[in-house]
Amino acid sequence: MFSLSDINQLVNEPRESIAVELTRLVQKDMISRVTRGWYANPFNPPSHEEISMILRVPCYLSMEYALSRQGILSQRVSTFTLVTTQKPYIYKKGEVVYEYHQLQRSLFLGYKQDGDILIAEVEKALLDLIYIRVVHTKQVSIEQFSSLLDDMYKEDFNINRLKKGGKQFGGMTQKILYHLGLITK
Repeated sequence: MFSLSDINQLVNEPRESIAVELTRLVQKDMISRVTRGWYANPFNPPSHEEISMILRVPCYLSMEYALSRQGILSQRVSTFTLVTTQKPYIYKKGEVVYEYHQLQRSLFLGYKQDGDILIAEVEKALLDLIYIRVVHTKQVSIEQFSSLLDDMYKEDFNINRLKKGGKQFGGMTQKILYHLGLITK
């Protein structure tokens, strides 16, 4: 992937001229526009995960997608779920859906780099999922979440990381971890 700014640094042309030329190349199907100001290299097209990293910055893959990708959630997940410090956002490009959820900066941690992408550690992905879906937005009840938990390989969670992370998220998230039997006092 490359941006308009990347090309602008390489050539000595006005930014507006470069933008017009890139639009012409998109219209001729020689390159494709990923999003405003970003283009796909036709010789090395970006993966959906790589695209997800530029739509909202900063961000990392988390929640259902990260748990599934890392083999914790046995269900296949088609929506790319991400966490950002920016406002929540849903971006659809054809059949692909990128779902961004906002966390405060103090909770924006617990991820690792995997090539060009950032992905939550499994415990952090679970904590993000509980906090965002159950505590913050109330999209999922504790009972529904418990059912989802049945589709996870819980033995792969590091209990100490869950306890530590639960403290960072605070009260309600910690209570849910206790209620679900993921941590003990």
